[in-house]
Amino acid sequence: MSLMPSKQLFLICRLFLLFVLFSSDQFARERKVIRFSGELMHWDAAGPEPQFRFLDSTSLREKTIYCDAETMRLALGNQSFEKHHIEGKATQLNPTSDIWLCVGRPHIFQKYHVSVSSPASQSKRIQGQVIESDGETGQIVYLVRGKRSYLTIEPALAKEMAEALSKMQTVEINGDYRYDRIKRYYTKD
Repeated sequence: MSLMPSKQLFLICRLFLLFVLFSSDQFARERKVIRFSGELMHWDAAGPEPQFRFLDSTSLREKTIYCDAETMRLALGNQSFEKHHIEGKATQLNPTSDIWLCVGRPHIFQKYHVSVSSPASQSKRIQGQVIESDGETGQIVYLVRGKRSYLTIEPALAKEMAEALSKMQTVEINGDYRYDRIKRYYTKD
C-alpha cells in the first residue's frame, strides 16, 4: 500500500518542521557557568533560602547567589561578613533564568592591599596575611588580594612569624617598611 502524494508531502513537511525546531537555539541552550568575585555584603545561611549577596567587582551591582545550607556553613563558619570578599563559581537555575546557584564551595577571605606612601620617604605600606616564613633567609610569603607576594625582612622577625605559623596561629604583616640597601632586606619604620 503506497502513500498518496499529499500524505507524502505532509510527512516530509512534518519532518522538516521537527528538524527546524530541534536545531534552533532554544533547544541547544545550556545553563551558563560563571566565575564571580566581590565584596561580601550579607548572607543568610539559616533561612528557608540560604543565600549570600555580594557587590560584583566588575559591574558594581549587588548580586544574589543561592547555596545549600551545608555549603554555606562550611564556607562561612561563624565569621562575620564585614570586610570579607567572596569568589567562586555559579550556574543558572535553568538556561533562561536570572537565578544563580553556587557550584562547589565559595572562597571567603579578607582583602589586603599594598599602597605606596609618598615617593620621597622611600617606604612602602605593606599589609597582608603571612602564609610562609623562613627564619634563616628572612623571606616571607603573604597574601594580597588573594595573590601571593614575597618580601625579605629582618631574619629575627621572620623567625618569630615562622614559630607562630608552626603553632597554626594567624600572622599578619601591617606597617611601613623601608628597604635597607646595606642589609638587603626591608626594615620596619
